[in-house]
Amino acid sequence: MNRIVIKKIVSAVLIFVCVLSGMRFSVSAAGEEKLPFQLVAPAYVTAEWLETNDSPTTTKITYSLSNEMTDFFKQLENAHLDDNYEEFMSKYGIDEISMTTQVDWAVDDVNDPVSGWHCNDFWKGVPEEGMGFGYDSEGRCRVGEWDIVDGWIGNGTETVNDHWVTRYVSEDAFNGNPDEGRPGLKDQMNPDQYEYKYEDGDGNLYIDYEKHTVYFRMRFVVTTTQWTDDEMIVENYYSDWSNIASVGKDAEKFEPLTKADLPAPEITGLRMTDHDFNDNPVVAFTLTVPDSLAKNATELEAHGGTIVIEVEGRVKGDPEFVGLQGDWIIKAGEMEAALFSLVNDDRPTVPKDAEVELRCRYCMRQPDQDDIYSDWSKVITFGTDDITQGANETIEEKTEKDEETKPANPETPAEKKCPICHFCPQPLGLCIFIWLLIILLIVAVIVVVVVISRKKKKDGKK
Repeated sequence: MNRIVIKKIVSAVLIFVCVLSGMRFSVSAAGEEKLPFQLVAPAYVTAEWLETNDSPTTTKITYSLSNEMTDFFKQLENAHLDDNYEEFMSKYGIDEISMTTQVDWAVDDVNDPVSGWHCNDFWKGVPEEGMGFGYDSEGRCRVGEWDIVDGWIGNGTETVNDHWVTRYVSEDAFNGNPDEGRPGLKDQMNPDQYEYKYEDGDGNLYIDYEKHTVYFRMRFVVTTTQWTDDEMIVENYYSDWSNIASVGKDAEKFEPLTKADLPAPEITGLRMTDHDFNDNPVVAFTLTVPDSLAKNATELEAHGGTIVIEVEGRVKGDPEFVGLQGDWIIKAGEMEAALFSLVNDDRPTVPKDAEVELRCRYCMRQPDQDDIYSDWSKVITFGTDDITQGANETIEEKTEKDEETKPANPETPAEKKCPICHFCPQPLGLCIFIWLLIILLIVAVIVVVVVISRKKKKDGKK
């Protein structure tokens, strides 16, 4: 995502240059027909006051991206790495894309005219004049210090992200700039909702969270850019607002999670990639993140915990699974794992055509609690004769009590392979080639009997 942020900065400069040069420039907030994913609101937004932080007001806001979003940004990241960004973006009819967040806040009453939601028209900026989010047509900042109008998404490929908000309480932020129309924090709250103290020459703003509640909501902003010969078309797309999160007096209390809150990972599509790590292959697979897991991971992250994924693999025939290094942060879409951990004395390198088996489980860590592990996922693999993307075989994990591979669908009986030809269904328990041999023998006997019978009749006539 760093390259996307850089491109966004470059785009802002180009917009300003376009405005100054007189080049035609248009901006709109059209529908979502040009977006490569469905634009939905940040999910499971959770707020947690960081009491021990160096700022007495700092709150951590945690939120989730949809599976479709993370999958797209993973593809976009790969396009950058593979140096085919332009080709990738051409599929969507745009040249550039970026996504940021806007975080709104309120104290006690979201509808209060002073301390309620603070979002206004300035949050959209004046892009047709080269002015970004939060600025007016004269380039003056018109939003308060706690109004997040252009929040950076840490990594769009990951399901869970976070911001630190309500953080800065300098005297300038507290007072604002009335001459330029920039509100101060004292103008965005009622006098009885805060206390501003000078300590060692520095000012700090305090909110008594036993008496007051601060509410937060978020939305995504996606910006696309399309270049033509004489025009630069920029479109901003706004998601709906998220659920409301809060800290303070009326905030919902968080309870530690249990193993019942941690399902086994859903993994599919194991394939061999075209790159190596430590001179050994790297495999990729697809992780699907259900809504329940995204919700729990987001809330847990906000409260100082985390959920990560552990990946194990083995070459078919090895007695044990071995931990693999690679992606461990939860992100829907493609995950990668390096196979160099499968090297041993008898196998100095893992062959590209090795038949690899892979499984995963989640590990949940939360403050003052023991680590909790999910059940293992199903074991996925691919055949040694067909290591291609999209052509993978999925099997269930073998156990000591059940050495036979279980069928993927428990209602479907396992198909028994013929020990002779290895592919026929063994009608009545015999290989189909044995049945053909029996039929040929029967036919041969009948032919012999018929020939002998005709010969006897012919000799009798003589």
